Amino acid sequence: MKNVMTNANTLWAHVIVDELARCGLRHVCIAPGSRSTPLVVQFAEHEHIEDHSIIDERSAGFFALGIAQATKEPVAILCTSGTAAANLFPAICEANAASIPLLILTADRPAELQSVGASQAMDQIHLYGTHVRAFHQVAQPEAIPKKLRYARALACRAYAQANGANPGPVHLNLPFRKPLAPVPVVENHPDAVPSDLAEQDSVALFGRPNGRPFSQISTGRLSPDQATTEAFIEAIRSAQRPIIFAGADPHAHHYREDLFTFANAIGAPIIAEPTSSLRYTEPDGSPRPEIVTAIDILLPEFYRQVEPPDLIIRIGKAPLLWSTQAWIRDHHQVEQILIGPDTEPADPDHIASRQFRYHVERLLQPASIGLAGQPSGASRGGAWATSHKIAEAAAKTGLSKLLGDQPLSTPRAWKELGEALPSGTRLFVSNSMPIRDLDVFLGQPAGPIEIYFNRGINGIDGIISTGFGIACASSKLESHPQGPTVIVTGDIAFRHDMSALMLASDMEINATIVLLDNDGGAIFDYLPIADHCDVQERHFLTSGRRSLDTTTCGPCEIWSPESSSEFRQNLTDSFDRPGVQIIHLRTDHRRDQKLRQSLNEAAANHVPS
Repeated sequence: MKNVMTNANTLWAHVIVDELARCGLRHVCIAPGSRSTPLVVQFAEHEHIEDHSIIDERSAGFFALGIAQATKEPVAILCTSGTAAANLFPAICEANAASIPLLILTADRPAELQSVGASQAMDQIHLYGTHVRAFHQVAQPEAIPKKLRYARALACRAYAQANGANPGPVHLNLPFRKPLAPVPVVENHPDAVPSDLAEQDSVALFGRPNGRPFSQISTGRLSPDQATTEAFIEAIRSAQRPIIFAGADPHAHHYREDLFTFANAIGAPIIAEPTSSLRYTEPDGSPRPEIVTAIDILLPEFYRQVEPPDLIIRIGKAPLLWSTQAWIRDHHQVEQILIGPDTEPADPDHIASRQFRYHVERLLQPASIGLAGQPSGASRGGAWATSHKIAEAAAKTGLSKLLGDQPLSTPRAWKELGEALPSGTRLFVSNSMPIRDLDVFLGQPAGPIEIYFNRGINGIDGIISTGFGIACASSKLESHPQGPTVIVTGDIAFRHDMSALMLASDMEINATIVLLDNDGGAIFDYLPIADHCDVQERHFLTSGRRSLDTTTCGPCEIWSPESSSEFRQNLTDSFDRPGVQIIHLRTDHRRDQKLRQSLNEAAANHVPS
């Protein structure tokens, strides 16, 4: 404790870091800078917090986002003042929309250096606007008991706000005057620490006994009352053909088993998008029987042949896949119910008639109990759910046969990738075309895998950094299956975050990057701009520029397979090698577009009428 008594800044930073550790903080990503020195020193010296040093603030933000996804716990990000704090904004926006808990600690100049032309000073008050759960302008450090109690209580409150019923980023803006380093000051200095501080208030200085947080804040999950549960049961009891749609949700582990129980209780198939965190959970790597996959193929054809659903229950984010979006819109006259804790409804088409703003499992658990012994219209027979599984099996069998006859392409690469993945793999998938191809073309893994994604804002920035954060944190979780981390990205997203590759050796990252290089943004082949070839090529596909040069990828090993068998071999070889391997697969987006269309049409034809 003696070294933290050198000056008020050092003591102040110690109190905040100590309290965050007591609350449960275990990781901090630090982007270097002078003004944050007091906090940097305390984080670096704390035995229970792992500090990750990352030069680029944007990478640091997304790296922290990846750690938080893997650990499912709050992660702190610390940076200096000025534009350093602005560079965290993209990751904060993603964390806010995806409900990922982050603690943003931005150092700042003191009040007397604001708006007077001081170096590296700018207005950081409410810098992130509405994209954080809470903002706190922290007081200037003072070594007096009342202020130290305030600092401890504030640290506890910020941690609870980030990790509460609706988790997300919380911003603390912390001004510091010099001296910033843990250097002694003379006894009568304004920043001197009183020698009798422990006698004045030992709790303010040392914290509460036995490592307890200063303020223990309980943040329960949102639960409905009995009347709400009964209203929900009444809404679904008469349904003959209910459907559950599961969109993107990184928190689905909370309700996964309860959802399966509920689906069986009402006889409903679960249309689960690849980002739902519900797929590939069985010991053999297959989805649960309640789950319907290959949605892009199945939905359009299947619902031309059967009666429409009479109830759609929606959880997670709004639909990702175009076919699912169209399916939701086409059934706008069907009763649609939203379940989830978010204040904003996942209903961009304004179709839902009811919203139950509770954590999913807290509504489904009592509903399943309430439905026991009271057969609903759907549960009187299993034909409705079974018909979906029959159609899905036929479509996937047809697709697998067709893909097996194809040379190496993007769809074929996804089939090979899935079949090569061992149990416990962490698969992080970029947005745009990769997350869509995952739905239809991923082959069945050898065992359960976890799929990660940045579907809050759906951007393509920070993909490599986020994947590296997942790899770093997962490798140190004792309870976590120790499979490989695989990052799948397109070439545009790869270009966006190439600087993150320098982290590979600095952070001792072990990961496989599958780089699907089709010379541009292939997703624009499927949008109306495709009819305007010149503009599309230059400003949307971004084709015709210098080819991606993977020789500039720093300390990464590069492989460039030319056949399906070589690609599969590269994958299996990479999983056991230390460091980062990049499997650079060059494809043709025009050829892939035609292949996707023909495969989808042919597979849809296998759907039984």
